Amino acid sequence: MSVKENMSLTALDYFSRAGGSLKHKDEQQAVGDFIRLFNVKTPSMEQAIGLLSGGNQQKVAIARGLMTRPKVLILDEPTRGVDVGAKKEIYQLINQFKADGLSIILVSSEMPEVLGMSDRIIVMHEGHLSGEFTREQATQEVLMAAAVGKLNRVNQE
Repeated sequence: MSVKENMSLTALDYFSRAGGSLKHKDEQQAVGDFIRLFNVKTPSMEQAIGLLSGGNQQKVAIARGLMTRPKVLILDEPTRGVDVGAKKEIYQLINQFKADGLSIILVSSEMPEVLGMSDRIIVMHEGHLSGEFTREQATQEVLMAAAVGKLNRVNQE
């Protein structure tokens, strides 16, 4: 599957005419815009997605999620397996989306990522909510205690 096909897969309704045919020019424009915005390093939007680096594959996956113009974006381990440079770019994009008013649910097992990117943190232990913390309340020690079941603190607001 190409970068273009992968990125636009979830948004085919936006690029379809009444008869079901694709508006290829609109699709190419949108994919090109996301490639530039996300700084995806690819020789062409026709490049096979599997030939991109892990970081560029992650950027394409995030762009695919944004193609439908959601109000809430769920990112599950968005920086797993990517190099430090790609992580930084992904963090900058997430912060940009937050500033633009997009709500983001970030699922991550990386403590620095959770502490650095989150406004509110929900911790689960054995399938149950064990803690809810604001950015100010959250420390590595408190989050780890909630994650291993040593602390159960859920805000009752």
